[in-house]
Amino acid sequence: MERNVDLPTIAGWGMLLMPLLTMWHEIGGHAAFCAIQGGHVATIGAFYVDCTGLAQAPEILVACAGVLVNIALAIVAHAAWRHARRDGPRLVLWLVWVSEAFVAAGYFCFSGVTGFGDLGTGAGGSLQMMPMPGIVRVGEILIGVAAYILLVRAGMRSLDAMIGTGPATIASRRRIAHGFYATAGLGAVLVGLMNPVGIVITIMSAAASSFGGLAGFISIGFAGQRAGEPKPFVLARSWPVIATGVAVLIGFAVVLGPSRRF
Repeated sequence: MERNVDLPTIAGWGMLLMPLLTMWHEIGGHAAFCAIQGGHVATIGAFYVDCTGLAQAPEILVACAGVLVNIALAIVAHAAWRHARRDGPRLVLWLVWVSEAFVAAGYFCFSGVTGFGDLGTGAGGSLQMMPMPGIVRVGEILIGVAAYILLVRAGMRSLDAMIGTGPATIASRRRIAHGFYATAGLGAVLVGLMNPVGIVITIMSAAASSFGGLAGFISIGFAGQRAGEPKPFVLARSWPVIATGVAVLIGFAVVLGPSRRF
């Protein structure tokens, strides 16, 4: 079991999925909901979308759209994961649903605590027009913390279902959870540094949604050390995955890192 999960391939999936899932949030969520409602997508960056021409309820829907599509994809990926049988597809679907669920819950926590971000009701937050911002923030914190705790436990149980438990799974578990977390986080921060808006976007969006939102992977990587038996599970080295991940990350940085204005 110790050698059955290839770390470079996990890193390849991290470089590939981070940009794709980020674009799903920004373009499939914020930009799409902006355009559908008749707004103007003025700017698309790696970690933000500027929508103009909307107000009140449509503007609130655009602000929440990123989290909404995160939740939707998490539900679909989880359902697909439950029916997948091959090790590779099961692991990728697991990474997708856990990542998307973590990010959605993380936005509630982050915006509730700081007042910033997609669900933020403070000055500069996307929902600053909401009435009773204090009550909204308390509700966001409670929802976010409770959901995140439940999701970490669900992530642990579902990884156990794939690779088993016990000392023989420790190395593979950490390669999967910690390897993906580190790759996705570092990739997001490096791309975020290219944004002309400055360090604020890097900290509030890139770092918060990656190192912050995906932090549950740290706990998952350290779980499963109790007595138990490993299950047959293999993720062999895949140079196509690694090469595609590098290409997609570079393309993401070059195209959306500096932001595109329309």
